[in-house]
Amino acid sequence: MDVAARLEAVEAENDMLRAKVDQLEELLGLHFPSPFSFTLTGQEMRVFGVLMKREVATKEMIMQGLYSHRPQDDEVEIRIVDVFICKIRKKLAPHGVAIETVWGHGYRLTQDTKAKVRGIMAQEGIAA
Repeated sequence: MDVAARLEAVEAENDMLRAKVDQLEELLGLHFPSPFSFTLTGQEMRVFGVLMKREVATKEMIMQGLYSHRPQDDEVEIRIVDVFICKIRKKLAPHGVAIETVWGHGYRLTQDTKAKVRGIMAQEGIAA
């Protein structure tokens, strides 16, 4: 196989792998579009998306969503999740959206809360 053919094969494989990563990130909730009125940052939207896609989101799940792309020797303290949750709670409170703490497990949005968020998204013309 010549160099050009090998390069084309590697590029095709990279494209396929990127598509799979995008699919997995979508399933994890990392591309969940939050309502504009929530004014969440990019990282906060990733956390919020994980909460919207799960019954209960553990701190470890949220950390994976936020920092899985970083080298493992570049560790981030897990307490940063608490900081993100605190900031997001403040932004969601005016909209009547609450993040519940599930002691010993993580965080969650109730089904009623998720329905409320979807309603806000529909009002803003955002597809969930």
